[in-house]
Amino acid sequence: MPVSDPLFHPVFLGRRAAMETAPFEPYPPSGRNAWSGPDSSRRDLEFLVRHTRLNLAVDFDAKGIRGSATLTIESLRDGLREVLLDAAELRIESVRSGRARLRHAAETERLRVTLPKPLRTGARAVIEIEYAANPRKGLFFVGPTEAEPGRAPTAWTQGQADDTHWWMPCLESTENRMTLEQIVTAPAGYRVIGNGRLAARRPSRRGRAVTWHWRQETAHPAYLTSLVIGKYAELRDRAGKVPLFHYVPRGEERQGRAAFRKTARMIAVFGKAFGAPYPYPKYAQTVVPDFTYGGMENTSATTLFDRMLEHPGDSLDEGYDSLVAHELAHQWWGDLVTCRHWSEGWLNEGFATYSEILWREADAGQDDADFARLEQICSFLVEDGSEYRRALVETRYERPCEIFDRHLYEKGAVVLHMLRVLLGEDAWRRSLGRYLERHALGPVETGDLRRACEEATGRNLAWFFDQWVHRGGHPELRVSRRWTERTKSLTLTIEQVQDDDGVTPVFRLPMTLEIVAGSRRRRLSIELRGRRETITVPVGARPRYVALDPEHHVLKLLDFPRTDEELLYGLARSPYALERIRCARELSSRSEARAVEALTRALRRDRFWGVRAAAAVSLGEIGRRVTGMTRRLAVAARGEQTRVRRAAIWALGWIGGERAVLELTQRAMEEPSTFNAGWALAGLARINRPGAYAAALAALGRTSHRDMLQILALDAMAALKDPRGLDVFLELTHPRYRNETRSGATKAIGKLGTRTAEGEARLLELLYDRWFRVRSAAAWSLWKIKSPKAEGAIEAALREEIMDLTRVAFREALAGIRRGR
Repeated sequence: MPVSDPLFHPVFLGRRAAMETAPFEPYPPSGRNAWSGPDSSRRDLEFLVRHTRLNLAVDFDAKGIRGSATLTIESLRDGLREVLLDAAELRIESVRSGRARLRHAAETERLRVTLPKPLRTGARAVIEIEYAANPRKGLFFVGPTEAEPGRAPTAWTQGQADDTHWWMPCLESTENRMTLEQIVTAPAGYRVIGNGRLAARRPSRRGRAVTWHWRQETAHPAYLTSLVIGKYAELRDRAGKVPLFHYVPRGEERQGRAAFRKTARMIAVFGKAFGAPYPYPKYAQTVVPDFTYGGMENTSATTLFDRMLEHPGDSLDEGYDSLVAHELAHQWWGDLVTCRHWSEGWLNEGFATYSEILWREADAGQDDADFARLEQICSFLVEDGSEYRRALVETRYERPCEIFDRHLYEKGAVVLHMLRVLLGEDAWRRSLGRYLERHALGPVETGDLRRACEEATGRNLAWFFDQWVHRGGHPELRVSRRWTERTKSLTLTIEQVQDDDGVTPVFRLPMTLEIVAGSRRRRLSIELRGRRETITVPVGARPRYVALDPEHHVLKLLDFPRTDEELLYGLARSPYALERIRCARELSSRSEARAVEALTRALRRDRFWGVRAAAAVSLGEIGRRVTGMTRRLAVAARGEQTRVRRAAIWALGWIGGERAVLELTQRAMEEPSTFNAGWALAGLARINRPGAYAAALAALGRTSHRDMLQILALDAMAALKDPRGLDVFLELTHPRYRNETRSGATKAIGKLGTRTAEGEARLLELLYDRWFRVRSAAAWSLWKIKSPKAEGAIEAALREEIMDLTRVAFREALAGIRRGR
């Protein structure tokens, strides 16, 4: 039987995962499928591209480019005569080497070029390719929409994972590195932003266009090539000797300064933490509309989505410092050292995600950083429980984006934290320094990190990387204990009860055992190696408190029954925030007056807001059995800390009753955090009293950051199963609304689960919508309403679909349809 661990709860999810997880459904969700996919191991390379020089003109009206790409290639074998470049839907006009025209042929996403003569190993050739393109991905042209008519036309690239070849011929390999020049002509009034430094800027003779020359002198992979063209204001700052540039739409300078104000300090913090200074001569951050992700760490020139800028009427209760820190950290982890193959992508994303924790330590303190780690574990558990379990290093996939998941990011970060704790702070920093120094400007595999750590510390870490990186899952521990008065000894029996599924190992687990007996606090190092371990510890008196892994360094689920006295002691006196949170959550199963009072005291007085939030959740769970909790929680729901209010709102929705309905209705209208207001609507939907639908409908008219409130209101309406909601959802799928609301409304049709001719027809249309997330949501909803037309329609749309993320969503919907037969 799987371990149920009350420490993990939807209230502790970070913002992104919380938007994707129903707050009142069982947590973590279950329904895991086996991981599968075709083998996509690293391909052989016959040559490298050492330098690329682009000379392009941009045409916003045609949404296209025209010009040339000059590639310097280097042979990796004797007799190289044909070069197979990556190139998709490029209209090739000529291919030359010097004055000689070269034979060439466009193949599926490839360009085959025959060289004038064979190359020997190490010999180089220069190929100039003249071409034009109207890219369907890789380079995106966006501009005004019916919903946002004031947006300026903008073009931006997004190369990760393998999309750069849709706008320039290249070698799509993370282990190939090239220097880069971009000479780009754009209309006057537009700014061109690229990697590296700006070498020149030349207006045309008549002043109608400007040519910008960017030079990236540090070699990097093709996927990190950045080109942004738009009407931007430039903001400047410095981080020591490193110049900083922030590019935001004109008129949004104030928002830009607020968003990027901590960048300089982040660079200082990371330089110290990583044992290596910022590696490039400048750092730029540019916000763009309709970006496919939150951000992208292009070398020295990060791209970010423009929704991170706070606007009047927004309620930005959680800022984007973690996003800024994540993309900045990639300049070391991913750019300076790059995963050799996408199967090793955790070396990019795990490090960047863990760097968010390092920044939180420096900026907000240890408790805040530990809570952020708890958020990451909770996010990972959603995927591991409800979708699939896999190893961190995984070569079975069709598209690399399939493994850019909660394993790669959040679990990868947690694994790095465990490695840091295992090695100790000094050895961890030495190991990182050795890893970066040895592999700077080169490709890396997990074995490279392991060797750097082993050489810096002298330790054999094969077991650590095998169980946490090359295997899947996590330990599930069931603990029992016995006190022997005669010998004054405590005996713990610890069982690892996780499934023996061929993916999940029996873990070797170094941990700390903390024992308080009398006034003495002892910390003992223990290590588990087998399915069942028995540990006996001499103690002078019966322990009043025992904690296993009190700092919660180890990724695990834990079932360790403790007495009321222990939990009350830990809640009041543990120095570790996550242990106080665990004690608060374990008290949720108690109904005694002293447990309630201790939780109420923690809700009001604990020094860390995360503990106060945990106390609110536990009081809510107790409130299902004991009267009187609603009043206490209503006070907390009006408190000062956003996350504590969110927890209290969740608790009121869990308890239910007329008093809770009144309070939640008021919170839905008055709560300054629109995210919290959305959770109030979710609580009303769960209680399902008259007026819940009207409250959700009213919330649709309120402005919110990234339309979060609108999306949560739509979810609440769908949860109520009120048929009136369908007309609202259908209306909101139209282009006169913003993309976030449109995709939320499209998915709400599936959550409502009602199949009508009108709704089905609209979903079939939306499979071809201009916004890729709407297309993904349409496929999901067709599956959920059990449309008899879904399979054929999604298969047809899949044949035309270009975006990898949407292709994955289409295939997941098809798999769900076929499983349900």
